[in-house]
This record gives sequence, structure tokens and C-alpha cells, in this order.
Amino acid sequence: MRSFCAVAIVVVLVVSGCNRSPEDGPGGLTEQDFVKISENGLDEQDHAQDQNDYPWSMEYFAPDNASNTGYLYVGTWNRVQQWKGFQPDRRSAYPEIRRYRPDISPSTWETVLDTREEDLDDHTRPHGFRSMKAYRNASDGRLYLYAGGRGDTTSLWRSETGEPGTWEQFWAVDQVGSIRGMTVHNGLLYMSFYNDYSMVDKDAEGGVGMILATDGARVWTVLQDGFGNKRNVGIFTIESFNGWLYAGTHNPLQGAQVWKLEGPDPDAPPVKIVDGGGPRWLNESFLTMQEWNGHLYVGAQASFLMRMLVGLKAADVIRIDRDDNWEAVTGRRSIAGERSGFGEPSNAYIWSMCEHDGWFYVGTYDIMPGLTYMLTHPGFVLGIMGIDCTRDDPEDKLLLLTSTEMVFWRKNAGADLYKTQDGYTWYAVNLDGMGRHNNYGVRNMKSVDGQLILGLSNPYDGLEMWAGGTRTAR
Repeated sequence: MRSFCAVAIVVVLVVSGCNRSPEDGPGGLTEQDFVKISENGLDEQDHAQDQNDYPWSMEYFAPDNASNTGYLYVGTWNRVQQWKGFQPDRRSAYPEIRRYRPDISPSTWETVLDTREEDLDDHTRPHGFRSMKAYRNASDGRLYLYAGGRGDTTSLWRSETGEPGTWEQFWAVDQVGSIRGMTVHNGLLYMSFYNDYSMVDKDAEGGVGMILATDGARVWTVLQDGFGNKRNVGIFTIESFNGWLYAGTHNPLQGAQVWKLEGPDPDAPPVKIVDGGGPRWLNESFLTMQEWNGHLYVGAQASFLMRMLVGLKAADVIRIDRDDNWEAVTGRRSIAGERSGFGEPSNAYIWSMCEHDGWFYVGTYDIMPGLTYMLTHPGFVLGIMGIDCTRDDPEDKLLLLTSTEMVFWRKNAGADLYKTQDGYTWYAVNLDGMGRHNNYGVRNMKSVDGQLILGLSNPYDGLEMWAGGTRTAR
């Protein structure tokens, strides 16, 4: 089986291809509008030490009574390759929360929380900050910036000002996993929990989907049984829409589901809106949700197992109206005439969504850079075949696999960004990670001060931040 998986990786590269080119469209941002606003990993010295690979969470926050109009904050995930199993040495991870300071320079990202400076061991320290949300407490009316952690201990952090030295661990539970999604609904901050370590660690304890809530004084459990389905092993995303809390599940065997709960009638039971992955069961997770133009747009993750067994399977986008009718934006019976992954078979995740200046943008994760990494690192390939190989010398590459990379590398490898003005006609803004193939995903987007800020994940060279549009003068 392991040998078959290794061969399948090669087959995946061979059958992959690129299908479209960047398109300007009748408006909105184009590829030429974006500029890089960070060093790789946010700054050279820190990245060399901590390896800031993912801009895992992003939020704009303006504290009460502040002398400025607020900043854009980013939480990192560090040493991603070792968590994915590509690096045999397990080193401590020290994620950070940074904020963008264009008033200092176009590429300054100030550190406001460095977990290296916290008195926490590897078990209690977060491995990354996966979610972030500004929320005014229902309990006392105070506005905070909250950040959800991933680690051996799941934790929730917050600051009332965002300033260095003001962050506190507000809540923690000795349970492996992460707070993956956050949304404000009916005056409360809701959070989705998932033990995603179980996807890569055979010894990790699994579970079912959970939803938590806080009023700023305490945290309690809203849902803990995966909507009564043990196959719903996690809740990936949540969003407030049309008076209800909507939740997207991870269900690798039956296909992802969308449920709504916590509606106008507090005693009403949860209602299932989408089943079986929507257009197809290969959509094993619904990763991201965003309300736009009277619909809730939902982005999926394609089946990991099927990608490995039968080649690339791209993910889909669906949308739900206010009467809970859903329709496919990409894939089978698409209202837009778009194939899965917007026609790019290596778009395995629909990873981020954002409205900016009247246009709706969608960012993807491209599996091609990761597959190519496997092919050019024989130690890893031998490992998944069950052959012990601890040597991982970058210069010790197999000539055949290196040649395979050169032959089958596609110009569209890297994160994609798409846009639409009506939900029906879509344009490709960029298809190659802003010219850097190793930028394999648009992990986060935020519209701030007249610019669309992109956070690009890159576990090889370090994360990158890009901005499109003209910054509003202050």
C-alpha cells in the first residue's frame, strides 16, 4: 500500500496540468496591482530561528480610546514541515502575533506576542495561532482581540489593546487540538474545535465535532457530538448568517456537511442544510464561509485519501441563500459554468474568501508544490514506503525525481486568486503564488484601508504578505 502511494504521487504530477491564464476582467484588482509587503517569514532574523511558515490567522483591530485607527494583526504557525511529518527532528515551536506597521515602513511587522517569552513548556504553549477575532464581551462590554491556539493544550488568548505585554491566556483545556474557526453571533463569540493532529499522527486521540462559546467571562460547550454523526470528526468553519450560526464539518467518509444552529428560537434543534459534500462526496471538509450579496459562500477541501489514490481532485465552492437552498458555484451543475477548483485540478482547498471594493475574492491551496517536495526528498518517499531513512541531505536528491520535477512542473503551481462581481462570472487574478511556486496557498485575506491584504503560506521559504490596491491616506 505504501509503495502504491509513492507511485501515485508520480502519477498525480504526470496527469496534472494548467488550464487558464490570469484575466484582468472588467474591474477589481489585477495581478499587477499587488506588491509584497513583508520579508519572507516576516523578518529574516526571526524566521531563521522560528520558521514563520503560515499567516494562520488575520484580523483588523482598533481598540477603544486608541490614538490610532487600528492595525492588521497576523498569527503565525511555525515549523510546518515537521508537523506534516517531512522533518524527522522535532523542535519546539514558538508562534507569534504580529501587526502591520506601514507608518514605520512598507514591510514592518511588529511583534506584539512572542510565545518564546512566555513561561510555558512544549505541552502548554501553542504551536500556532489558528484563528483571530475582535469581540466586545457580552459580560462586561470590553472590546478584545481574541486568538485561538493549536497545540497539545488548546488555548484562547486575548488583549484589550493589542500592545506588547498585554496579552493573556484567557482559557485553556488539556486537550490536543485547535480552535479553528471564530465568529460573533447573537452577542457571543463562537468557536469551532477540531483535533486535526489526528490526521497526521496515528497516536493522536480523535473525536467528533465541537462548538464552544464565550461571553468574555467564561467558556462553555454548545455542541459536542458532531451533530449526532460520529463521522463528523471536526467542525472546520463557522459563520453567522441570516440569524443562525452555520457550521461546516469534516467528514472524510461521507462528505462534508453544513448545519445551522443557535437561531432565533433558542430551543430549536440544529438543521442540516448540505449533505454528502454538496456537489460530490469528495469534498470531505467545508473549510471557509463568507457572507456576500445575500448568500453564504462555502469553500471545501477535497478528499486527501482520494487525491493520493487516484490523482488530483479539486475542491468546490457552493453558496446558500436565505431560504437555505444551496447551489454549486464550481463543479457539477455549476451556476457559473466553472469546473471544480476553477478548472485547476491541483486546487485541493478553497482556503480563503473576502469582499473588497465591490468584488468577491477567493483564494486556494495548490497541492503541487507539496507533491514536488516529496519527489525531490528521497528520505521522505522511502519513509512512507516503510524504509527507514533518517538522512535528509538537501544535496542528496535522486536524479530521476529531480528530472521528474523539471519535466512535469506546471507554470500554475502555487496559490490561486479568483474574483467575481456577481457570483456567476469568475476571473483568475493570479495562478502561481504571485510568481513564487512555493507560495502554495492564500491562507487569509482582509480588506483594510483600501487594500486587499493576502497572507500566503510557504513552508519552504517562509510566509509572505502581499497588498493590492491603494492604501487610504490617514
